[in-house]
Amino acid sequence: MHSVAKITLGLGGVALVIGIVLLVIGGNSAGDIEEFTVEDDSVWSGGTGSYTHEIDDDSLFIFVSAFDEIRCDEFTLDIVRSDGQVSNVAYFPDMCTADGKVPEGYADDPFGWYHLGSIRNLETGVSYDLTTSDDFSAVSEDLIMELIGGIFGAILGFGGGASCACCGVFLLFIGLVLALTMSEEKPTSFQIDQDGRIILENQPGAEITSSGDDPVESADEWYKQTEK
Repeated sequence: MHSVAKITLGLGGVALVIGIVLLVIGGNSAGDIEEFTVEDDSVWSGGTGSYTHEIDDDSLFIFVSAFDEIRCDEFTLDIVRSDGQVSNVAYFPDMCTADGKVPEGYADDPFGWYHLGSIRNLETGVSYDLTTSDDFSAVSEDLIMELIGGIFGAILGFGGGASCACCGVFLLFIGLVLALTMSEEKPTSFQIDQDGRIILENQPGAEITSSGDDPVESADEWYKQTEK
């Protein structure tokens, strides 16, 4: 097999493997996104009450059901430490649309939910008193960031994986064509027999005669003839 064909086949195989790996990564990322639900992944669901923060993340995203017709500009949430100590914990609402019905970024929210804001500066192991106008669910901000990263991972995996796989298949096809149409050139070697004739080893039956008896002169004549 010609060396060019070998290199092309090798590159095609590597590209195909990389493409498959990226597709697998993209599929796993997409699977993680599909498994996320506000109901199952929330650390708190309900209304006014007491909440003990038990995770390392110091921020929570606040979601309300889109089916409860809760207006963005009317939702309120207050949070303080249950022990009365001074704390920086606070609720930070998102901007609402001009009519006040929904948050500005509602198009990117999970189906059936509106993200209205976030609670920040929570301390692990501390209990807080919540006072709110409507029921809500709280989800770890870190989890949401991981899901966003998973979205980009899925896009990269499917897009890059498909491109690499297609490129790999194309290179393999080209390499196969080259392997079938190109042959490895063998170097020409010769011997000089006792009569001063040059015998080409790679071409059985082929010989170049010389008028001289000196093997060196015969070799010189052979080179002259092959250069013509």
